[in-house]
This record gives sequence, structure tokens and C-alpha cells, in this order.
Amino acid sequence: MRRMRWQDWVTLLAGIWLLVSPFAVRYSGDGTAMGNAVILGIAIIILSIVALSVRVVWEEWILVVLGIWLIVAPWLLRFTPDVTAKSNSVVVGIIVGLLALWSTVRFAYRDRTIANH
Repeated sequence: MRRMRWQDWVTLLAGIWLLVSPFAVRYSGDGTAMGNAVILGIAIIILSIVALSVRVVWEEWILVVLGIWLIVAPWLLRFTPDVTAKSNSVVVGIIVGLLALWSTVRFAYRDRTIANH
């Protein structure tokens, strides 16, 4: 049985926050920022549920990529004038990306440790 990690729960909460944030902090008027938040929020929620259900590394790498996307999206999608949307995207991106990268490194370390014993 897979042990649930707190990182998976925090990532799930970050995905839920990202999904509701356009409405909670009122940047839903910016269609680009809102669409990005809603689509990525749903994706992060789904991948977090996968992470909570089974032990796979591929979902962690996808979360790393989504975290990076959230960090650069305000500039690539040009919603940087909306400080709230930009800040939210960058902060959630850092949280999701770093937690996923941490989990990926832990997977690799654990697999290498198990293989050496």
C-alpha cells in the first residue's frame, strides 16, 4: 500500500485554490488569466488525485512542467498587468513545481536505496 505524503495533499489544495482563485480574488474578468487558472487547476487536481492513489513518477514530472508553465504564463499569455492574477499564478507555480520536483527526487533516491539493498 502506498503511503500518502503531505506534498500530495498540499498540491491538491493548490490545484483547488488555482481553480477557484479567479472568482475568489476577482480576476475572472481577464479571460486569459481565468482560463489558464481553471484549466491548470483541474489538471493539477486530477494529477494530485493520481498521486494520492498510486505511486507513479510520471505525474510528478507533469506537475513540474505545469508549475514551470504557471510561473512563466503571465508573461507568455500577457496577463502581467493584472498583479493579482500574475502573483497567484507565480506563487502557485512555485508551490506545485517545487513539491513535485521534491517528490521526484525522493522517488529517485528511494528507488536507488531499495535497489542497493
